Parts: sequence; structure tokens; C-alpha cells
Amino acid sequence: MTDVTATAVRILPRTLLLTLLGVSTMTIMASATITPALPGMEHHFAGTPHAALLVRLVLTLPGLAIMLAAPVLARLSGRAGRVRVLVAGLALYITGGGSGLVLDWLPGLLAGRAVLGVGIAAIMVTSTALLADHYPATEHGRVLGLQGAAMGFGGVVALLLGGVLADLSWRGPFAVYLLALPMLVLVLRFVPEAPTTAPSPDGPQRTPRLFGLYALMFLGVVVFYTVPTQAPFWLGEITGTGPVVVGVLIAAMNLVMTLVGLNFRRLRARWDFRVLAAAIFAAYAAGLVVVGLAGGIWMAAIGMLITGIGIGLQNPVMNGWVVASVDPAARTRALGILTSALFLGQFASPLIAQPVVDGVGLGNTFVLAGALGLVISVVLVFRRGRATSDSPAA
Repeated sequence: MTDVTATAVRILPRTLLLTLLGVSTMTIMASATITPALPGMEHHFAGTPHAALLVRLVLTLPGLAIMLAAPVLARLSGRAGRVRVLVAGLALYITGGGSGLVLDWLPGLLAGRAVLGVGIAAIMVTSTALLADHYPATEHGRVLGLQGAAMGFGGVVALLLGGVLADLSWRGPFAVYLLALPMLVLVLRFVPEAPTTAPSPDGPQRTPRLFGLYALMFLGVVVFYTVPTQAPFWLGEITGTGPVVVGVLIAAMNLVMTLVGLNFRRLRARWDFRVLAAAIFAAYAAGLVVVGLAGGIWMAAIGMLITGIGIGLQNPVMNGWVVASVDPAARTRALGILTSALFLGQFASPLIAQPVVDGVGLGNTFVLAGALGLVISVVLVFRRGRATSDSPAA
């Protein structure tokens, strides 16, 4: 083998991995990027009827589109190919996300956000499946951990870059979505379609377990999403801090998520998925209780950082558990439903939390969310029996 050929063999897998990790960061940038622009956007469209509500829908509408589109796109990727669906998703991401740079009509912006959501759904269900396709099962812990780390880092970049651009114009943060353009070029250049694998009648897919995993994802998001939806109000109540401090704390949580992802391979080599899932909810329990009992900014910050450990574990653990539980040919379909469960949890969390807040107050709401996390963690620890795909090598 010549030196050139040997170099190509060494570089190609790394390029493939970096491309798919870069693509994964696009998903975490979806909402956080434009959050700082909402006040300016509301001011710009002040003359539009129901502007306050519609501007907030600009933030949340992609989640609804993702929830509805993910299972459909997952099924489509099984027929058309995962790379084709990923390429189409990136094109929709650029078109829908970048529409805010030019559109001056609020309903049009909402339509663009729906298109963005469909693009994100396509990216989410295919990028994880392609990582699993191109790397052996023994490497899944490493690559899915790196994916979680990349998403955490992307969240930090989105928060900081969105804030800087929002100071220039409310349209500024929409430019961040154009970062998907070089990602599209890299996917076309470096990401091949994986060989098609027919479902095995003796494969590890177990429908009852999958329903349980979807439920765990839903419950996990319902629990931890009390932080981004309720923490700004709670921190303002107990410390008088403004959005800048809240933004810094959420960025710090994303850094914790990155650190957890970088170490996920070691965690996966030592413990099975069930133990790691119990650790997710234990971190939520400890972190949220500390936040709920906080009397000042430092205690609240410690609680949010502990919660960040659970957030950092959740994506690689749940994605990895689903990937290990289905045949390769069924990965995108299962991941599509998992993605829908994730965004259903985001949608449901404030709806579930608000009546509790009205009844017992913000602090006690965090404590009760932590108690729910503790119950789920205990159930996972003491539930008898483990499937073969739970082993550290799976």
C-alpha cells in the first residue's frame, strides 16, 4: 500500500466522524440560537395582531414539527436512503432557518420555522443512525458520547453567538442556520450510504422494551425541562438576577453536557444502559432538589450543574440503548419515534409544570420534579432482569 493510500484510509473515517458530529450540532442550535432575538422581534412586529403569542410560537413551532415529522422521515429514510434524507433535511434547515433573514411577515416566519423543524427531524433521525451504521458496536459508546459532547458544545456556541448577533439586529441570529451550508457540502463529499441490512428474525429488536425506552425519554425530558422553562422565573425570584446570568448558567450546563459526552465511552465500558439510565434520573433528582431549595445564586448554580450531568447522559444513553435494541435496518424508525418522544416531552413539560407551580410555587415544583426523578431512578435500579443488549459490550 502506498503512503497516499494509507493516508486516505486513516483520514476518511476521521473526516466521516467529524462531519456527522458537525451535523449533530445543527440540531441543538434550533431554538437556543434565536432566544435572545425574541424581544426585538416582538417590537418589530408590534403592529401585527397577537404578535406576542406568535413570536413565542416562532420559538416553539419547530418542536411540534419535529415531533410530527420524525417518524415519517425515519420510515422514508429506510426506502430512499439515510444520506438522501439527511441531505434533504440540511437543505430544509438552511431554507427554513435562514428565512428569518429576509421575511418580514410573521405568518411567513412561522411557516419557515415549521420547515426548519422538518429539516431538524430529518437530521436527528439520520445522523445518529449513520454513526451507528459506519462504526462497529464496540465503538458506539465512543461515537455517541462524542455526539453528545458536540451537541453540548454547539449549545454553548448557539447561546453566545445568538446573543451577539441579536445585539446587532433581531434578524442576526437567523444567520447561524446558514452554518448548515458547509455541513451539506461535507455530507455530500464524505458521508457514504451504509450497506443495507435486512432485518433478522433472530435480531435483538424487542417492541415492549422500545415502548419503555420511549417512555423513559419522555419522562426524562419532562423532568429536566423544568430548568429552561421555570429556572429564569425562579432565579429572578430568589436572587433578582436577569437573563444574562440565566444564559451563563444554561451555557455552563451545556459545558457539563460536553464533558459527560467526552467521557461516555469510559462510563459505557463500565456500566450497562440500565445503570446509566438510573444515573440520569438520580442526577435530575439531586440537581432539581438543590435548585428548588436554593436560597441564592451559588446553590442554584450547583443544582443546575448537577442537572447538567443527567442531560449529558440522556442522549447517548437513550440513543445507544435504542440502537442496541433493534436491527440495523430498523434504526432510523426507532430513533424517529424516540425523537418524537423527546419533543413531546418538551411540549408537555410546561403544561404539566404550570398547574403545579400555581398550586405549590416554583421552588416546590423543582423539588417535586426531583422526587419524580428519584422514583424513576429507584425503579430502574431494582427492576429485575436485564436483556443481553444491556451488557457493556452491546
